[in-house]
Amino acid sequence: MFHTHKARRSRGHAVVIILAVLAFSLAGAGLGFWVGQQAVTPNVASITIDRSDLVKLVTQFDSASQTSSDMDAIVVRLGEMQAQLMRINALGERLVEMSGLNADEFDFENPPPQGGPEQGPVKDYTIKELASELTSVVSLIQDRERKLDLIQDFIMEKDLATKALPAGWPVRSGYVSSKYGFRIHPVKKVRLFHDGVDFASPRGSPIFAVADGVVTFSGRKGGYGKVVDIRHIDGLVTRYAHNSRNLVKVGQMVHQGQKIASVGSTGTATGPHVHFEVRRGDKAINPMPYLRSKPRQTLAASGADLDS
Repeated sequence: MFHTHKARRSRGHAVVIILAVLAFSLAGAGLGFWVGQQAVTPNVASITIDRSDLVKLVTQFDSASQTSSDMDAIVVRLGEMQAQLMRINALGERLVEMSGLNADEFDFENPPPQGGPEQGPVKDYTIKELASELTSVVSLIQDRERKLDLIQDFIMEKDLATKALPAGWPVRSGYVSSKYGFRIHPVKKVRLFHDGVDFASPRGSPIFAVADGVVTFSGRKGGYGKVVDIRHIDGLVTRYAHNSRNLVKVGQMVHQGQKIASVGSTGTATGPHVHFEVRRGDKAINPMPYLRSKPRQTLAASGADLDS
């Protein structure tokens, strides 16, 4: 039979531990939602520890009359929590692999290093042992939460950086009608350098921003006709010209895939198309690497040939 003051002390210690687990489960719900948004697994929400079960566990453990059946129920629930922790570990390992992070720095296989003074023997060993197991589970959960938070930050930053760099085609349908480099000008009929890539597309078709950025110009510009310029990271600017209609204003934030204009033939043009440029500073650079940096089917019509 347990000594009353020791039993109360152990129960009190364990209640604090369980409440800590409960607090994590509240945060875990948000974590489950975030991972679900990343489409990592359809069953991620189930890794979070059930809050009502934890409340019930606290009530059981804090009960004045501790029966063997109560203890058995707590032990069973502890085992379930440990099993859920294993699933969190498996998810963490998968996220590390997908993110390309160093597996040694984000170790989900081993418990974090820890230490502390040795405890002397006590008569209420069963409760003490259970409290110790709960402490271990809480420690592991806190370690995994910290690592998953870091991975989340890394993935979000990587995602933001990716969307801020030009990638893919500015039209969903059409084909490349003129590439970057020297060509015979279709109107002037002389050999001139072409600063961009032309995409022939039906008049009025939507033109999309190929990266997140800020609109720095929206209006008419000589032979370009109606133009939209968007500034991105790394000093890059994308230009979309000969539009029939511009849909964005200077200073407006735009996102990758957002409709910014409609295909037209304003300025010097023989038919409806988008003249697309990538510029660094005042100089046009070859846009082809950026056009190839995403699967063609993402932003181009099936069958369109980038090398045509």
